[in-house]
Amino acid sequence: MGKRFTFGGDAPKNQRVYYFNTKEIMGNKYGTPQSIQFETMVGPYLLNVNIRCFGEYSYRIANPILFYTNVCSNIDTVYERSEIDSQLRSELLTALQPAFGRIAAKGIRYTQLINYTKDIRNELSEELSEDWGRKRGIEIVSFGVSSVKAEEEDERRIKEIQDSVIMSNPDMRAVRAAVWLDLLVWSRGQCGQVL
Repeated sequence: MGKRFTFGGDAPKNQRVYYFNTKEIMGNKYGTPQSIQFETMVGPYLLNVNIRCFGEYSYRIANPILFYTNVCSNIDTVYERSEIDSQLRSELLTALQPAFGRIAAKGIRYTQLINYTKDIRNELSEELSEDWGRKRGIEIVSFGVSSVKAEEEDERRIKEIQDSVIMSNPDMRAVRAAVWLDLLVWSRGQCGQVL
């Protein structure tokens, strides 16, 4: 009873209830403001290209205690995702460079990156596991690549190298000539039908 008087009639302990959204948080857009170096094979040549990519990713709070302790702690109101979004996006874009480096080491060409989103997600999870997983209790659930595009100069170099590889091989040169001849015959046939 004496303790109740010393705390002004209130209970001496403070209790709070926090609710965490542990579901997948989707629709987080990202885009590379500057190009990222990507090492790719073009025929027999190893080539560094500058790529830009954009898409969306999703994450979830896997460990609410860590998230509470290191991110939102004693807040009085609702902690919105907008308060952490720019930080997560910045860290994700920073992690893309080493993640793409490991993807390139597997022999995946930059034009095939859209087909390897699970690999990119795994590489990003590994890259971000310290900052996101162990410090904040957040994990990447999915990572989508909407578009990957090399700079125009790099695209032109790739095309030139591909053409030189084709022209240096007699069999490939013959196939290319046959395809062009077939297209020429087909286009003349189409023009004749129209006339």
